[in-house]
Amino acid sequence: MKKQILIQFIIFSTAIIYFTGCTDLFLNPSSSNSGTNNLKININSPVSNDTINYSNTNISYDITQDVGINFIELYVNGTIYKWNPPNTDGSKPVIPLSFDSTYLNKRISYYLIYYDKDGFSARSDTMNNILISDIKYPPSAPYSFTFLRLSSTAINLSWKDSIIANPPGYEIWRKRGFYGDFVIQLVSGPNTNNINDENAADTTVYYYKIRSINTIGTSSFSSIINTYGDGAAHSIAPPTGLTAAASSSTKVVLTWTDDISVENYFKIERRYPWSSYVGIGIVNRGTTQFVDSANGLTPSTGYYYRIKAYSSSDSSWSNEVYVQTPWQ
Repeated sequence: MKKQILIQFIIFSTAIIYFTGCTDLFLNPSSSNSGTNNLKININSPVSNDTINYSNTNISYDITQDVGINFIELYVNGTIYKWNPPNTDGSKPVIPLSFDSTYLNKRISYYLIYYDKDGFSARSDTMNNILISDIKYPPSAPYSFTFLRLSSTAINLSWKDSIIANPPGYEIWRKRGFYGDFVIQLVSGPNTNNINDENAADTTVYYYKIRSINTIGTSSFSSIINTYGDGAAHSIAPPTGLTAAASSSTKVVLTWTDDISVENYFKIERRYPWSSYVGIGIVNRGTTQFVDSANGLTPSTGYYYRIKAYSSSDSSWSNEVYVQTPWQ
């Protein structure tokens, strides 16, 4: 009888030492038993508030190995999800965050627990609010971004997009004047290709750019357009305040404001109301006037004009002006 009691005592004592001494994290994964080994495990990605693809995301992490890896446990939503032994050469294993389709559009939290060969352990921080998605990549940028003035206070902005599956949403950014700062002005949902800016006074020059957004990230921005017109690199400020006055039946005087000093020259273009623009002249830097008198003007005819500045790149177009020559 005494021998049986002794055997039971030895078994009970061994179990207590085993479960409370070396592997207490099996019973309490929130604790750490790093002892004097100074074990650490740090997660690099994905981190809190990230979005991941449900089938092909690997955890990036760093560890201190000390005496070597025994195994690493992955916990998802507080429950053990996968046990990961080291690679055959003893190096740290690849730990995938891989889920089935039932997890789509849900949010998870996760952490890792690292055990070394001496029975010591360490736990990473918990990564929270991670969205599971079936989209693998950020979207591509919209193109053919244009505007149409609807009224003295409203502008319609339109664009095209090559994405068919999983169509993204869109952010439209706007700034006031060439030297303003871009801010998000409008947000448009999936399957849209135009939106109205109802707060765009016709006395102000607005610059716009657009990008696509999905659950993975954002695209690059489209080309920049502005309410004077598009068709340039937009790296220097355009001429402003263009006016036109017909001084005779065959002479039109153009004047404008030169807002910068880095241009090399200005280009002047003209069109009929029914035709496209053609270049009719250039003038040197610092010039603020051009006389259109020897380029085929005819009496009692309407013309549109615009100009732009050229340096290492070109500005956007100035405002467009209309003038009609008198009969004689």
